[in-house]
Amino acid sequence: MKLFTKRSAWLRLLAVVAVGALLAAGCGDDDEEAAPATTAAPEVTAAPAEPEPEPEPAEPEPTPEPEAPVTGRCGDPARLGDSINFLNWADYIDEAILEMFEAECGVTVTLDTHVANEEAIAKVDAGNSGYSLVIATDYAIGIMADQGLLAELDLSLVPNAANLDPNQMDAYYDPGNVYSLPYQYSTTGFAYDATAFDTPPTSWSVIYDQNPLCGQSSLLEDQREVIGSALVYLGYDWNETDPAAHEQALDLILAARDCVSGFDSANYIGNLASGEVLAAMSWGFAAGIAYLDNPNIRYIIPDEGGIIWQDGMVVPADAPDPYTAHVFMNYMLEPDIGALITEFTIGYTPNLTVPPLLSDGYYEVVEGSGLVLTDEIRGRLTWQVRDESHAIFAETWSEVLSAG
Repeated sequence: MKLFTKRSAWLRLLAVVAVGALLAAGCGDDDEEAAPATTAAPEVTAAPAEPEPEPEPAEPEPTPEPEAPVTGRCGDPARLGDSINFLNWADYIDEAILEMFEAECGVTVTLDTHVANEEAIAKVDAGNSGYSLVIATDYAIGIMADQGLLAELDLSLVPNAANLDPNQMDAYYDPGNVYSLPYQYSTTGFAYDATAFDTPPTSWSVIYDQNPLCGQSSLLEDQREVIGSALVYLGYDWNETDPAAHEQALDLILAARDCVSGFDSANYIGNLASGEVLAAMSWGFAAGIAYLDNPNIRYIIPDEGGIIWQDGMVVPADAPDPYTAHVFMNYMLEPDIGALITEFTIGYTPNLTVPPLLSDGYYEVVEGSGLVLTDEIRGRLTWQVRDESHAIFAETWSEVLSAG
């Protein structure tokens, strides 16, 4: 994920090394001057006795190993582990945060990544994955919870959960937040190059009704999002399962397919930025990334509606170190750490203490690209439900892909 603002000025928290006390040397009070030495007249003495052997020098005391300071953000040091394994989306956290946690709390975080929720589910489902903390998207959290793959959270260990926006809690996939806490969230809507339109588009009609950018527009390669957008354009709910509605959506998508450049979730961000694609179904944060390279990019939630989605933090049922996972989860909900995460992802923070800490650069991208999330826009957003009762979406998508 590309950073849009330089964050190197943020100093990493450094461990404070305790230095052993200096060994005392010499005699007398440090506050008094030593008297000058006097030379006595030589005396005639007997032959000197054999000199006594000098004492062996004392073995130097070993220098203590430096220890990372345990702060109030690091939980109970008696219970804190030395390391945890963390599974997250690729490019979805500034890895400096992992180094900061290690410096501050003495815990090494080993990051592994996934590129699809199904991959994350498979890794957790395999058992003995070694992950103590996992980040996945809403519906995937629901699937893992239903399959008994997640541990219930102990929110007494996550006091910063009190910072979370109630609008992002108690969602359909985890009522009561028994298994998860929000990490970041975003939306799915429509991105376009403002130079390609005399009047800014406001509807999915730009894809589904006389597309003015034939060959220069794209849809995501995602069955639920594409079919859902066709359904809402036709006046149905995004999660509609009625077969007759799906027949209409199928016809609409097949007609549009002749004019879109492709179903693309991998390359459309760069294509928008370069001008190769002038209009695309898009994730919100992705439109923000494209805006960094092309300030003509704008993002909308069409009048008919879009979706809201959220990634959450979960602890696998067989996590090797659930306590340290809770501490790290709480650490990521600290205001300053949450700000670093949101600046890196160009997403929306669920943490109410974060917005005042976000940079002018972040707000410039959000406001300039049209990513501002107002109450009115929230009213057009729907959670996208993915479960067995929505299997018809896979059937409709199969027909889309197999049609000549």
